[in-house]
Amino acid sequence: MFQVLKRMSRLAGEHRKNLTMAYIASFFEAVLEKIPVFMILYAFMRIAAGNLRTVDFWIVLSVVIGSLLASILLRYIRERNQSGSGYMIFARERLSLGEKIKRFPMSYFTEGNIGNLTAVITSDIKFIEEMGITQLTTITTSFITLFVTLIMLTFFNPYIALVMFCGCLLVAVVFHEIQKIAKRHSAFVQEQQQKTTSAVIEYIKGMQVIKAFHLVGDQQKRTNSRYRALSDAQFAFEKKFVVPAVVSDSIIALSIGAVIGILALSFQSGGLTLPVFLMLLIFSFEIFRPLSSLVNVSAEVRLMEACLDRYERVKNEKTIADTGTNREIKNFDIAFREVSFSYKDTPALQNISFHAQEKAMTALVGKSGSGKTTICNLISRFWDCQNGQILIGGIDIRELSFEQLISNISVVFQKVYLFNDTIYNNIAFGKINASREEIMEAARKARCYDFIMALPDGFDTMVGEGGATLSGGEKQRISIARAILKDAPIILLDEATASVDPDNEHFIQQAINELVAEKTLIVIAHKLTTIRNASQILVLDNGKIAESGTHDELLGKNGLYKKMWEKRAQAALGKWTVAMKQTAKEGTV
Repeated sequence: MFQVLKRMSRLAGEHRKNLTMAYIASFFEAVLEKIPVFMILYAFMRIAAGNLRTVDFWIVLSVVIGSLLASILLRYIRERNQSGSGYMIFARERLSLGEKIKRFPMSYFTEGNIGNLTAVITSDIKFIEEMGITQLTTITTSFITLFVTLIMLTFFNPYIALVMFCGCLLVAVVFHEIQKIAKRHSAFVQEQQQKTTSAVIEYIKGMQVIKAFHLVGDQQKRTNSRYRALSDAQFAFEKKFVVPAVVSDSIIALSIGAVIGILALSFQSGGLTLPVFLMLLIFSFEIFRPLSSLVNVSAEVRLMEACLDRYERVKNEKTIADTGTNREIKNFDIAFREVSFSYKDTPALQNISFHAQEKAMTALVGKSGSGKTTICNLISRFWDCQNGQILIGGIDIRELSFEQLISNISVVFQKVYLFNDTIYNNIAFGKINASREEIMEAARKARCYDFIMALPDGFDTMVGEGGATLSGGEKQRISIARAILKDAPIILLDEATASVDPDNEHFIQQAINELVAEKTLIVIAHKLTTIRNASQILVLDNGKIAESGTHDELLGKNGLYKKMWEKRAQAALGKWTVAMKQTAKEGTV
């Protein structure tokens, strides 16, 4: 438990003083709770002596009321410093974690960590924030109260102090066993919680596929089984504490019985007066209450430790280093110098070198998995290359601050993600301080102004999670408007017209033409016809540049690019032939 206190003290940082104040207030609040018992003793002693005066009555009443009022004030101080500090600490930690997540390599999000990260943010931090801080005060107060009570009893009645000490020792043994049980099983409960969170996220995100393939029942059964596994794990966790809890309660009950026995013997032998005997009899039930509180919170403390462990693992996750500075970039050409990169043990790029001219188009073509997307990811520093250099304007991108680098790059993905917000705010995401006129103009250039204005709420239309209320082409044009608004000198384009209908393709191509004018453009090409005018085309094969040149130069080499071009032409011819046959068939019906 002391280890948890130390960890929370380190985490508190600038709020450590507030927590200390809460501990102090809590201790004195606990002391004041005992004052009415002593005042009852005082009154009994006066009654037994037959000299209870009016002034004694007012003294007892005044002290009891004063202690109650002081307790209320101390409780206010405790709650203000305890709960307030807890919320401020974890508000700071959430913001800090949010900043850190931005610098995680994208590999973190592709290795099954989404459920883990979600559980940390939604469950672990919330548990520590709401339960942990409160229990820390309970722990501190209980230990201090036990210590002070033991010292007082040592001077007042050594036999009662000895009983209390032995009871504490026996409960400490049980408590140690409880901590071992909690340590063994809390990690398993968290693992089940993480798997359940991942299953729910997968179920929701994959709903379209689940419905399309009529797998709603099967997938729901899988999700339900995860909830049952979590429930079983939590039940088993609680069940493990039943026996230790019963044993500790029995020890406390026997200790209270021993104290009452000692008091009875002392009273019978004349060692205690009736008022003192009655007061100590009442107080005997309070002696072990702090010990009982410690046992009751032990499981929660261990869960809090497990939450802290998982939170700190995420917090200590390796990030992409941001040690660069803001520097003057004189031009925006891009150069790869002997760049190699692997996803764990799988090579993605092998000794890649090329130069992309400023204000020109460099196209990347090749079969799936050849390394096209990896090149764009490395330029954006979504990952860092293991070997070689990537330069913009002759400066290694690792020497630039991440904010400066990303402010000079716009990325248009083939798979568009819009936030659950208005269309206006989704476009404004490209430039937070943009005026309304700038946002409208970006929408016009992206060829999405007309369809936006046709919506009932216009630019204030909510688009739903991921842009669910819009078509693929509409989402794509909004994402291009966002990139136009940002007006970055480098554009990374995963060809946006690859999977849209002809009408949208026409509008999107016009929007792209507005976007890329006078920009350094790296485009991942799916349709070779769209890159015929590229300044250079890089043909990638198994992580290497197999060929490079212009469209005409590559056709003249009679290599991989020409084969790809011919296959595309044959595929297009096949589609045209099928269409003609279908038309002829319909004409004869």
